[in-house]
Amino acid sequence: MSFKKFLASASIVGLAVAANNSTLTTATPSVDSACSFSDFTATASSQVQSVAACSTAVGSIYIYGDSFGTVELTGVEQIYGDLHINNVTQASAINAPTLQLVSGELEVNGNTILSNLNLAQLTTVGSLNLIALPALEQTGLTAGITSADEIIISDTGLNSLAGINVYKLKVFNVNNNDDIETIDSGLQEVTDTIDISHNAEKVDVTLDQLTSANNIYLQSINSFSAPNLTVANGSISLSSSSNEKFELAELTSIGKSLTIDNNDELEELDFPKLTSIGGALEISENENLKSFDGFSELQTIGGSVNMNGTFDNGTFDSLSRVSGGFTLKTDGELSCEAFNKLNSNGDVRGDKFQCEDKVTTSSSSSRKSNSGSSTDNSADETGSTTGGSGSSSSGGSSSSTRSSEGTSNVGKLASVIAAFAAVGVALF
Repeated sequence: MSFKKFLASASIVGLAVAANNSTLTTATPSVDSACSFSDFTATASSQVQSVAACSTAVGSIYIYGDSFGTVELTGVEQIYGDLHINNVTQASAINAPTLQLVSGELEVNGNTILSNLNLAQLTTVGSLNLIALPALEQTGLTAGITSADEIIISDTGLNSLAGINVYKLKVFNVNNNDDIETIDSGLQEVTDTIDISHNAEKVDVTLDQLTSANNIYLQSINSFSAPNLTVANGSISLSSSSNEKFELAELTSIGKSLTIDNNDELEELDFPKLTSIGGALEISENENLKSFDGFSELQTIGGSVNMNGTFDNGTFDSLSRVSGGFTLKTDGELSCEAFNKLNSNGDVRGDKFQCEDKVTTSSSSSRKSNSGSSTDNSADETGSTTGGSGSSSSGGSSSSTRSSEGTSNVGKLASVIAAFAAVGVALF
């Protein structure tokens, strides 16, 4: 291997390490003036060839127009800058088989008849945006992306998505791809958002290497597999999907909210290790969900609880604190008895509690004390000797004492004034 090629390989490895930890940053290499581009725009094949002639190109490159049948970039290996190939409306192919690195944004957008995208050696990119490519069925990522900050795949003709095997990613957004049937990625950590929504109705999502995420938004999916996910620092939402089961077997905590709604085929929830939800829990309008027994270890909910459905079974055996209100409505066989006890024990700390089953409706609304007991206020009113009432009684006694002391002091002052007045009369 020549020394020049060794340096190029070392540069790519260095970028990969940087990408796996944060935004892609690296020193821009020195190149010949012919390979240094400053907002270079190409509207013809001859102009594109000046880029392809450089193994390393520096600067941002914009390719657009209707004069291309094929955009040919064979030869270029690294681009330190952005590469935009947009609105190339007559191009059916983009050929960049030697391209390994784009340090900035690689965007392919609005190329309506593009059916062949060759990115066979691409592994490192700042962000990859494939948008409005209705004829594109495959990404062409043969080697697979291993270093990136953002991946956005939107409004394409892809029937599957693979080759996204990034260790650490900020954004993974796959939306409005009507033909996509499978999404399979080896990514391990997403620091901002996973958003998979409005794709084909039967899309199966497999993220088997994922261990940590922030926000996860899932809409219109068929199944979701993330067996190694242990923590979500933000929110998780599953809505309008055809999952029969929603399982996160290793998940222990959710930093914000958990929302599961409008999933007509959902029959089972399984979160066997989940102990805390930092925000709200909402489970509603899931037509075939008869039980929410899948939260056996859940101990704390930092927001409110809102659940409605035809529930026959459901318990929170380990739950000891709900910081917000609690609303449960069911027209199934589930009884409110256990949840009424949860409220009377003071485990529901919010101002509102309502549980409605087929037979009874229980509700309470009050400003609860720090201890969380909803009986303190009523105890005060009845003069009960409970701790809350005793405290109130003691407070009342203290107030009476202060009143007596005030009256006594006024009397003493009056006596002193009267004495001075008598002395004055005697003198005159």
